Amino acid sequence: MDKVQFIVLLLLTLSSFMVALDSTIVILALPVMLTALHTDLSTLIWVILIYILSVTIFSTQLGKLGDIKGRAMMFNLGIILFGIGSALCGLSTNAVELIGFRAVQAFGGSLMSSNTMAIASDYFPTSRRGFVFGTTSMGWNLGAVAGILAGGVITTFIGWRWIFYINVPIAIISFIMGLIYLKDRGIRTWQGFDVPGAVTLGLSLGLYSMAGITYSGIGYSEEVGLMLVVATVLFVLFLYVEVRAKYPLIGLSLFKIRMFTLSSLSYFFQYMANNAVLFLIIMYLQGVRGLNPFEASLWLIPGYLIGSLSATLSGRLADRFDARVIASVGLTLQAVAYVLYDTLLALNTPLYLIVVATTVSGTGAAMFFAANGKMVMHEVPSNLYGVASGTNRTIGNIGMLLSFIVAIVVSSAAVPRSIAFQIFVGASTLTPSLMEPFINSLHVAFRVSLVLIIIAIVTSWSRTRVPMTQRKEIANNP
Repeated sequence: MDKVQFIVLLLLTLSSFMVALDSTIVILALPVMLTALHTDLSTLIWVILIYILSVTIFSTQLGKLGDIKGRAMMFNLGIILFGIGSALCGLSTNAVELIGFRAVQAFGGSLMSSNTMAIASDYFPTSRRGFVFGTTSMGWNLGAVAGILAGGVITTFIGWRWIFYINVPIAIISFIMGLIYLKDRGIRTWQGFDVPGAVTLGLSLGLYSMAGITYSGIGYSEEVGLMLVVATVLFVLFLYVEVRAKYPLIGLSLFKIRMFTLSSLSYFFQYMANNAVLFLIIMYLQGVRGLNPFEASLWLIPGYLIGSLSATLSGRLADRFDARVIASVGLTLQAVAYVLYDTLLALNTPLYLIVVATTVSGTGAAMFFAANGKMVMHEVPSNLYGVASGTNRTIGNIGMLLSFIVAIVVSSAAVPRSIAFQIFVGASTLTPSLMEPFINSLHVAFRVSLVLIIIAIVTSWSRTRVPMTQRKEIANNP
């Protein structure tokens, strides 16, 4: 690895670190922000959702923009927008401003994340990409660890605004490094934009999110039913638009490549299962065991940390051996962890068992991400790297959004909805009479996640029947 490749890898890892940091650091600060901004939790929860939703909607379109204007330019623009959005979030005086500035931050994050895999594929040969994706995965896990730990420390001892300000110096340093060292190496290709597709998908996912939040807060109502119906109609309309669009939001021609299709499906189901489990464990530690957000984070850190440390090693294994097998073994380890959660979780479960299960899950996730990222891009033509990277990110983020909704809906079904969100953010604990029903609902949710991860395992292992052929030339039919 030469100097330029090392710095590019460092930049990609730092960007993953920043985006992951802000995805977890916000959760632990919600109770404090709730008081400081004089708002309600059902409104403030959009601080999390708007970020996920914006990244989901923008990723593919911004991946295309990287193919058109240059991936390095778009990546650097993403860094500076992320830094500006972070600073504005810290300066927010009310919930509406904070949610709006989080959208700015998410736009910058989308520019970075939608071009990360493409830039890695431009700078590194296939034989090294497992190591690269493993290292960026390590950056993501370390960011999540730092977010969990720093969220409690900064909010408690410094102030919630600094959970956003902390991104600014990292963004400035990364931007300067990017300007100096990151250059475009990919082939620029014109790709039209799919505005109708982005609008219909965004409205559909937004309504699904609102329906889930409303149900969690007040239960089922005609309003919830109407939102679900309209969201479903819009999603069907989105599919209709995509089939007929000249330049669809989702790179449909990429799904002619079976390796890309199976890898993306594995990614979707893994994201949908994995993130729901994380939310549920947080709710268990805070709602049932009575831990505050900072104490709960301490029990989650070992699994994240070990997963981070194993990511680079997993990437090297994916380069040396069959990446399809490495990814599938990783998913299988996660399934084992979910069985442990379902079997062991009770009112008085020793908390070290949570560490064991989280470590198994974190190690499995690290193996999967390092190897699966390599397989996603394996047969994609170089002029479609941006589209493929953005499409894959969009698919994963849809899974993450759905996992959040599923976790909230399932867990709130067993407890008074007025405290469902409070449990999630650590602002309240359960009374003894509600703990047993709540744990039973968590077991149901764990089994749902287990089914989802098994689907991911099936799609992942099925790749071993697909020959490792040369990339298919679909460049003229994006």
